[in-house]
Amino acid sequence: MPYIVGCDIGTTNVKSVAFDSVSGAILASHSEGYEMDHPKPDWSEEDPDEIFEAACNTIKKVTNTLKNKDTLLGISFSAAMHGVLALDKNGKRLTKLIIWADNRSSDIAVKLRSSQVGKKIYANNGTPIHAMTPVCKLLWLKENEPGIYKNASRFVGIKEYIIYRLTGKFLIDYSIASATGMFNIRELKWDAYTLKKLGLKEEKLSLAVSPYHIDKLPAGNPAGLPEGTSLIMGASDGCLANLGSGAIEDGTMAVTIGTSAAVRISSNKPYSDPFMQTFCYVLDEKTYIIGGPSNNGAVIFEWLMNTFFPKEEYDQVFQEASEIEPGANGLLFYPYLLGERAPLWSSAVRGGFSGLDIQHTRTHFARAVMEGILLNAYSIGKILMEMQQIETIYANGGFAKSPIWVQMLSDIFGKKVKLNETVETGAVGAAMIGLKALNVYQSFSQMKSFTTVGQEFDPKAAVHKSYQELSEKFIKGAKIMLSHAV
Repeated sequence: MPYIVGCDIGTTNVKSVAFDSVSGAILASHSEGYEMDHPKPDWSEEDPDEIFEAACNTIKKVTNTLKNKDTLLGISFSAAMHGVLALDKNGKRLTKLIIWADNRSSDIAVKLRSSQVGKKIYANNGTPIHAMTPVCKLLWLKENEPGIYKNASRFVGIKEYIIYRLTGKFLIDYSIASATGMFNIRELKWDAYTLKKLGLKEEKLSLAVSPYHIDKLPAGNPAGLPEGTSLIMGASDGCLANLGSGAIEDGTMAVTIGTSAAVRISSNKPYSDPFMQTFCYVLDEKTYIIGGPSNNGAVIFEWLMNTFFPKEEYDQVFQEASEIEPGANGLLFYPYLLGERAPLWSSAVRGGFSGLDIQHTRTHFARAVMEGILLNAYSIGKILMEMQQIETIYANGGFAKSPIWVQMLSDIFGKKVKLNETVETGAVGAAMIGLKALNVYQSFSQMKSFTTVGQEFDPKAAVHKSYQELSEKFIKGAKIMLSHAV
């Protein structure tokens, strides 16, 4: 039976998943983790060679499991965005991989964001100016590590580095390129204006190609695969989470809440928000993914558990929180414990509780934290729902393991919520891109078996109405929190 492997390169682990090309069933999977380093305050780095080894190991494990049983069609990639790695002329690294969570360029981002240059860079390229973006990371290197900036032969992200190590070629797909803040989303090429402001030659960046681009692996490749195996570029994890969940058509939205969170819709046109609140990434020549990421997803509930409920199980706390009325008796939580990206785009903003009185218990805090994370997601969703009428939300990520929390999502957004049967939406999306690239299928609509839905949740009208009122209060409060940021 022919199968395809989706290799999903995440922030803290790589997972390779083999899918039956007909049924979409998972035939084998394997993951390996790695650590994030914080050598200085606001720095977040990783070892790219460790990630490369993890990617190769997971691919080997999965393909060896199916060896002599099934036919491998190819390997397709999903990957985290916004990483920067400087390489010398021999492809050797000059830095560690500076990942999306790195905030060392915060001051640069604040200045650039408020300037006319920053506004034009965003308008051209669709990625809000923030410390997460490679354009700001490169400006930091230019100012603080001028020798590395000048002498680097290439600046790449983690997927480019893995592709290079496998094929010897420097290639980048449209979605990862558009997430750098340097790629023109209308012209589908590196943005001349931005590169001029950076003093950066295009030759130092990878060749931008379609997500359907196919390369053939050479003999003796580090993944241990046969010579001529198809390697499909794929796309970014955010874009592929939409595709892999089914939220690729008008009227659908993807809400992902794992460690961080994101709310995204699909569009056939590029869009730059006049207030720089949302991103617009290119999936392919006809598909754009518009949305906003949040730093503060389930990691915030993990903080709550460690602080207030160190001995309880998650399900117990969810159940207790469900017995508290919506609105947590006036207790409102702003989840900006890690700064925030959308919609505030401030590394300095911090969170807190409002409306606290002596009658509130730790269970009220649990309810308020669950609601606060979702109300923040809703503040992003409201912006997107002004662009497009949304009927259905596809939800995924760790939070989806709690039916109580998912029902709360449905009530806050006032929309039907569908849960995918698999949580591996990035790997699913990569597999779907790969199968289309290989002409196994002509369109994504032919691959419904890859995006099957399990549970569905319908909003309660009265509860949604109360949350609409609470949302307005939350948005006003968030602006106050932002005004106190230093």
